[in-house]
Amino acid sequence: MNNPYNEIFQTVIELSKKKGYDTFDYLPDENQSYPFVFVGNQQNTDIQTKDRTLGTTHIQIDVYAEFNYRSEVLTIMDDLQATVIDCQRTENFKYQVTNANQQMIADQSTDIPLWHGVLELDIQYL
Repeated sequence: MNNPYNEIFQTVIELSKKKGYDTFDYLPDENQSYPFVFVGNQQNTDIQTKDRTLGTTHIQIDVYAEFNYRSEVLTIMDDLQATVIDCQRTENFKYQVTNANQQMIADQSTDIPLWHGVLELDIQYL
Protein backbone atom coordinates (compact mmCIF):
# COMPACT_ATOMS: atom_id res chain seq x y z
CA MET A 1 0.00 0.00 0.00
CA ASN A 2 1.30 3.45 -0.90
CA ASN A 3 1.76 6.05 1.83
CA PRO A 4 -0.03 9.24 0.75
CA TYR A 5 1.94 11.40 3.18
CA ASN A 6 5.27 10.25 1.80
CA GLU A 7 4.06 10.67 -1.78
CA ILE A 8 2.96 14.23 -1.09
CA PHE A 9 6.29 14.99 0.62
CA GLN A 10 8.27 13.55 -2.31
CA THR A 11 6.06 15.40 -4.80
CA VAL A 12 6.79 18.72 -3.09
CA ILE A 13 10.53 18.01 -3.35
CA GLU A 14 10.24 16.97 -7.02
CA LEU A 15 8.18 20.06 -7.90
CA SER A 16 10.77 22.32 -6.27
CA LYS A 17 13.62 20.62 -8.14
CA LYS A 18 11.70 20.89 -11.43
CA LYS A 19 11.41 24.64 -10.84
CA GLY A 20 15.22 24.71 -10.73
CA TYR A 21 15.74 25.26 -7.00
CA ASP A 22 18.48 23.45 -5.10
CA THR A 23 16.21 21.36 -2.88
CA PHE A 24 17.02 19.02 0.01
CA ASP A 25 15.24 16.90 2.59
CA TYR A 26 18.07 17.70 5.01
CA LEU A 27 19.97 20.87 5.86
CA PRO A 28 23.04 20.89 3.61
CA ASP A 29 26.50 21.77 4.91
CA GLU A 30 28.09 25.21 4.72
CA ASN A 31 29.48 24.49 1.22
CA GLN A 32 25.98 24.73 -0.29
CA SER A 33 25.40 27.99 -2.12
CA TYR A 34 22.35 30.19 -1.54
CA PRO A 35 19.48 30.25 -2.17
CA PHE A 36 18.32 26.75 -1.38
CA VAL A 37 15.11 25.02 -0.34
CA PHE A 38 14.80 22.61 2.59
CA VAL A 39 11.65 20.46 2.78
CA GLY A 40 11.78 18.89 6.20
CA ASN A 41 9.17 19.16 8.91
CA GLN A 42 5.97 17.23 8.34
CA GLN A 43 3.03 16.42 10.61
CA ASN A 44 0.28 14.03 9.52
CA THR A 45 -3.30 13.71 10.79
CA ASP A 46 -5.50 10.76 9.87
CA ILE A 47 -9.26 11.24 9.50
CA GLN A 48 -11.27 8.00 9.79
CA THR A 49 -14.46 7.64 7.79
CA LYS A 50 -16.78 4.63 7.44
CA ASP A 51 -15.18 3.52 4.20
CA ARG A 52 -11.58 4.68 4.32
CA THR A 53 -8.94 6.83 5.91
CA LEU A 54 -8.46 10.39 4.71
CA GLY A 55 -5.80 12.68 5.99
CA THR A 56 -4.05 16.00 6.13
CA THR A 57 -0.34 16.67 6.16
CA HIS A 58 1.32 19.86 7.32
CA ILE A 59 4.59 20.41 5.43
CA GLN A 60 7.11 23.13 6.18
CA ILE A 61 9.26 24.41 3.33
CA ASP A 62 12.24 26.54 4.35
CA VAL A 63 13.99 28.86 1.90
CA TYR A 64 17.40 30.31 2.78
CA ALA A 65 19.20 33.15 1.00
CA GLU A 66 21.80 35.76 1.81
CA PHE A 67 20.46 38.85 3.56
CA ASN A 68 20.44 41.12 0.49
CA TYR A 69 18.18 38.66 -1.42
CA ARG A 70 14.97 39.03 0.58
CA SER A 71 12.81 39.51 -2.52
CA GLU A 72 14.22 36.30 -4.03
CA VAL A 73 13.13 34.34 -0.95
CA LEU A 74 9.61 35.77 -1.30
CA THR A 75 9.55 34.96 -5.03
CA ILE A 76 10.64 31.35 -4.39
CA MET A 77 8.00 30.88 -1.67
CA ASP A 78 5.26 32.35 -3.87
CA ASP A 79 6.36 30.18 -6.80
CA LEU A 80 6.46 26.98 -4.73
CA GLN A 81 3.10 27.72 -3.13
CA ALA A 82 1.45 28.24 -6.53
CA THR A 83 3.18 25.18 -8.00
CA VAL A 84 2.08 22.82 -5.21
CA ILE A 85 -1.47 24.23 -5.31
CA ASP A 86 -1.68 23.81 -9.09
CA CYS A 87 -0.29 20.24 -9.23
CA GLN A 88 -3.03 18.55 -7.13
CA ARG A 89 -1.74 15.03 -7.84
CA THR A 90 0.89 12.54 -6.76
CA GLU A 91 1.46 9.25 -8.54
CA ASN A 92 -1.41 7.55 -6.68
CA PHE A 93 -3.40 10.28 -4.92
CA LYS A 94 -5.21 13.53 -5.53
CA TYR A 95 -4.71 16.32 -3.03
CA GLN A 96 -5.67 19.89 -2.33
CA VAL A 97 -3.91 22.61 -0.38
CA THR A 98 -6.32 23.77 2.31
CA ASN A 99 -4.15 26.40 3.99
CA ALA A 100 -0.88 28.24 3.31
CA ASN A 101 1.18 30.54 5.53
CA GLN A 102 4.42 32.41 4.87
CA GLN A 103 6.89 33.93 7.29
CA MET A 104 10.19 35.82 6.87
CA ILE A 105 12.82 35.51 9.59
CA ALA A 106 16.15 37.32 9.84
CA ASP A 107 18.64 34.50 10.51
CA GLN A 108 21.96 35.14 12.28
CA SER A 109 22.84 31.46 12.83
CA THR A 110 25.72 31.44 10.31
CA ASP A 111 28.78 33.60 9.67
CA ILE A 112 26.77 35.59 7.12
CA PRO A 113 23.33 37.11 7.73
CA LEU A 114 20.50 35.26 6.00
CA TRP A 115 16.81 35.50 5.26
CA HIS A 116 14.92 32.39 6.28
CA GLY A 117 11.57 32.09 4.55
CA VAL A 118 9.08 29.61 5.99
CA LEU A 119 6.23 28.34 3.83
CA GLU A 120 3.76 26.10 5.64
CA LEU A 121 1.20 24.13 3.65
CA ASP A 122 -1.73 22.09 4.92
CA ILE A 123 -2.46 19.48 2.27
CA GLN A 124 -5.42 17.09 2.34
CA TYR A 125 -5.27 13.96 0.26
CA LEU A 126 -8.50 12.83 -1.37
